[in-house]
Amino acid sequence: MDRKTLIAEFKKYFDIRELVCRDVYKAFGEKAWQFFDLQFLQMLLITRRDINTEGMIVNNWNVGKPYSQRGLRCNICDIPEEKTKAGQIYMSAHCNGAALDYDVPGLTAQQVRQRILYNSDKFPFKIRLEGGVNWVHQDIYDDINSTQKVTIF
Repeated sequence: MDRKTLIAEFKKYFDIRELVCRDVYKAFGEKAWQFFDLQFLQMLLITRRDINTEGMIVNNWNVGKPYSQRGLRCNICDIPEEKTKAGQIYMSAHCNGAALDYDVPGLTAQQVRQRILYNSDKFPFKIRLEGGVNWVHQDIYDDINSTQKVTIF
C-alpha cells in the first residue's frame, strides 16, 4: 500500500491530532502525516483495524484531556527537552515517527500486549512492545539480536 492510500485508510480510525503533539499540529496541521515512518503507519493500521477493534486512546490534548506526548514528539516536548537539557542522548522512536503509547478501552496494557503477541503473524515485519508499564508502547525498532516477531523490551 502506498503512503497516500495508507493515510486515507488510516483516517478512518485516527485524526492526526491524536498522533502528534500540540506543537507539531500547530506548525504543520494535516501535513504532519509526512513525519511518520511508512512501516509505522502499516503497523498501526494493522493494530487498530485487525487487533484492537475497540479503539485506541493515544493523544487527546485536542479534547482537553491529559495525553499529549504519546505519539510523535517534537524537540520542544517536555520529555525530549528535559533529556537534552540534562545532556542525555534521547533516541526515542517517538521522535522519529516510529512509536506510540496508547490504551485500549476496557483492557489492561498486559491484555493488549498478549493480544498483539497472539496476532504477531499479522505484521509483515518485526515490532517491539515495552513491558512492565501500565500503557502500551509499540514501535518498529528492529532488535536485530531477537528472532521473535514481537520483542518485549
